[in-house]
Amino acid sequence: MSSPINILIVGIGNTLRGDDGIGAYICSCFDQLHIDGVKTMLTQQLHTEMVDELLCYDHIVFADASITGEPVDFYPLKKEEVVPVSSSHHVNAVLLNALAKQLYQKDLPIMICSVSGENFEMGEGLSATAKKNADNAIDIICNWIRGKCR
Repeated sequence: MSSPINILIVGIGNTLRGDDGIGAYICSCFDQLHIDGVKTMLTQQLHTEMVDELLCYDHIVFADASITGEPVDFYPLKKEEVVPVSSSHHVNAVLLNALAKQLYQKDLPIMICSVSGENFEMGEGLSATAKKNADNAIDIICNWIRGKCR
């Protein structure tokens, strides 16, 4: 018998900037999969007001485009990283976790899914490389979710 899951996938990025829309694409695919206990949220950037909503989930995946690194990097948040100064363009997962810890004495269970893209110019749609990488990321996240259902 599997245990119920309560997972949020947060797609980060701007769909009008080519491959920066990878996070939205991943969320759209998960919406079509209709996996019980998995919800999605889209945002162009992280903001501190999200902390209250993030507290409601057992697991959180931040899916975002990257210009460097592997085609797909999927790993738990490194909570020992230095927390940046808060401003509207410098909120990241580490800062959100630090706020949850300071305000609510709770570590957020965050996984990072960084997906490599190549075209971040103005325009809609993903490049072939970004779509291939995002589809691979979806497979990785699905396998991870299956592991959480056991």
